[in-house]
Amino acid sequence: MNWGKSIAIVYLGFVGFMGFLVWNCLQQDDIHLVSKDYYQKELDYQENIDKMNNTNQLSSDLKLNYQTDKQLISLDFPKESLGANGEVNFYRPSDARKDFAVKLNILQSEQQTIPVNKLERGLWVVKVSWNKEGKGYYKEEKIKL
Repeated sequence: MNWGKSIAIVYLGFVGFMGFLVWNCLQQDDIHLVSKDYYQKELDYQENIDKMNNTNQLSSDLKLNYQTDKQLISLDFPKESLGANGEVNFYRPSDARKDFAVKLNILQSEQQTIPVNKLERGLWVVKVSWNKEGKGYYKEEKIKL
């Protein structure tokens, strides 16, 4: 076999391999972004930093406890948060289709419980944001179910 045929075989093999990779990439159907409006969220990140600073100035910290035996997440808010409302976002880094949010109403009790018995095992990021009298607060914590 001469040099010309060897170079042609290597080149055609490379082109065929690249074609296979492109075809394989086009067959994937579970490609999704972390968030549909990720660019706007990135621009608004300073607002989250301000909310985290507000949270750090509270008399006590928000305590997030995962009770494995009861399959519950309990949130213990500081006393200053009584009368606030907010939201808890459960973010699944490996699959955005499993993300969901739960509304909070901290009117009578500083403690909120959320059942997590139907959640898939693995890593979850719990993002808690609440507002009281126009002032926002935010805390984020990772849990492994």
